[in-house]
Amino acid sequence: MSKLAKYLISDLKGDWSKPSIKFFRSNGAYGYIMWLTIINSYFQKKNISIEKLVIDVETYASRRTVIDFISKGVEAKFIKKINSTEDKRKIFIEPTKITLQEYSEWSNEFVKSVV
Repeated sequence: MSKLAKYLISDLKGDWSKPSIKFFRSNGAYGYIMWLTIINSYFQKKNISIEKLVIDVETYASRRTVIDFISKGVEAKFIKKINSTEDKRKIFIEPTKITLQEYSEWSNEFVKSVV
């Protein structure tokens, strides 16, 4: 367990060269939760709407903060918005290739630290 704790401390203090991870982590708990929720939904092949993200992090950030954060993530090309084919009012969020690649690299290092 000590190895994991040391890795996590180092990981969170580290100067990240991965811009998508740095982006999500630089916004407190809600950014981190949104990052992992978006990634998790993607790998489970489940669509996640902006509304669902707002609800998931409402304890940590206001609706306006979450929507602004999503807009910044889209502008930085870390996430993308996709309109629902069934309901044009519903917008889903997906990670971009760079976010998926950086998550993959990060998670591989994380897993190595646990073993």
